[in-house]
Amino acid sequence: MSKNKVKYGLKNVHYAPITEANGIVSYGTPKAHPGAVNIALSPVGDSVKFPADDIEDYFAENVNNGYDGDLELALVTDDFRIDILGDTVDANGALIENTNAKAKRFALLFEFDGDAKKTRHVLYNVLANRPNIEGATRSNKKEPKSESLSIEARPAIDTGDVKAKLEQDKAGYDTFFSAVYLKNAVLNAAGDDPADFSKAAPDDVEVISTSSGVTAVKNVLLNGLPVPGVSLTIAALQVTIASAYVSGLDLAIGSYPLVVEFTKGNSVIYNLTVKA
Repeated sequence: MSKNKVKYGLKNVHYAPITEANGIVSYGTPKAHPGAVNIALSPVGDSVKFPADDIEDYFAENVNNGYDGDLELALVTDDFRIDILGDTVDANGALIENTNAKAKRFALLFEFDGDAKKTRHVLYNVLANRPNIEGATRSNKKEPKSESLSIEARPAIDTGDVKAKLEQDKAGYDTFFSAVYLKNAVLNAAGDDPADFSKAAPDDVEVISTSSGVTAVKNVLLNGLPVPGVSLTIAALQVTIASAYVSGLDLAIGSYPLVVEFTKGNSVIYNLTVKA
């Protein structure tokens, strides 16, 4: 059995925005956040004791409300500020922080370089506060400044799960940073990218996904836009987008994301290449 006495070297920090609709919680595709430095968390929750029959601990229970702590990063990325903290970008490219912005909850994924078991971790329901603004004039010695986010990790809205960890060689380990790991989760996988779409000779776009469980296609998005049902044919996990719809988007020559979302499990992403 491998020993695991010391953990150091926080790495592979990812975040996945949470959305909730009609009581259904969905996690976005995890996005890497470079510059991980340190994470420190303390448990939150009270011990409840009820005395009776002259016994002090007639009833006792520990309440698990998650964790509070800090996530230290070399620099909080603009992507994180936009995706999670609610900052926006104006037409001039300026990053704007507004008093009415609402921070989004997200799943936080990470691992430790010094972990002998290479365990990967996920916190299911995290809220982050804005980092401090700090700087100093230059001196003879350069001292890089990091940024810290105060975070609170709470039980997941739908399952009550606070966190999970998964060791190497377990199912779901290799895709841990591709989709948020869920208990008894259905894991969906993308097949081959669709054939190139030719503007001169347009043809329907077709992709076929696979799944480890029972699921169905829920939504299909091409270049961030939902494909309407009238232009979409679904047969099991095979998706076909009508060529007329793709032509109508008047896409420039290049590559575009095609996202397939399912009723259960993670979404999968394909790349559609548009040619003249």
